[in-house]
Amino acid sequence: MSFEFIIITPEKDYPKETEVICNLFKAGLKKLHVRKPNASLNELRDYIKHIPKQFHKRIVVHSHYELTKEFNLKGIHLTEKTKKLKVRANHLKIVSASFHSVQDIFKSRRKYEYVFLSPVFDSISKQGYKSNFTNDELALFLKKSKQNVFALGGINYRNILSVKKLKFSGAAALGYIWESKNPVERYKKLVSKIK
Repeated sequence: MSFEFIIITPEKDYPKETEVICNLFKAGLKKLHVRKPNASLNELRDYIKHIPKQFHKRIVVHSHYELTKEFNLKGIHLTEKTKKLKVRANHLKIVSASFHSVQDIFKSRRKYEYVFLSPVFDSISKQGYKSNFTNDELALFLKKSKQNVFALGGINYRNILSVKKLKFSGAAALGYIWESKNPVERYKKLVSKIK
């Protein structure tokens, strides 16, 4: 797996969000994680309907997993709460998950397409959500891990190269992208640095 970049949607709606998402896909985004923890099934369904069908195969949802079949989405992401559920993944292309410690990733018996480890740096979108990892600890863990691990938390233009140098499989960003007046330009700038 070559280094990959994922964007996670903001919890609260961004102005013209689905339009921005379409422009991110057009700019080359390969994978979008739709994380709307407070959205009802119908609200999330309506949200996805506003994204053109050609991009549905690039979408991974964090809730209302039944929508993956309805819209032929890329897959599902298991959160701390949903990891305990027995999710049948036979029609899914991918299943990913979130972790907050390297020990929990080692303990996990399930093989995921990839996992998020967070916060690798102090979070941008969650105030007070501080990183507890050192670069040495991360480098050692990444050498031993059998999972494809993506860095999450505090990812920005200044630290994206260190994430790649540490040998993460990729990175996922939320705050750096969405706390900007122009998420598409932010995305392009970030990606240009890791090419």
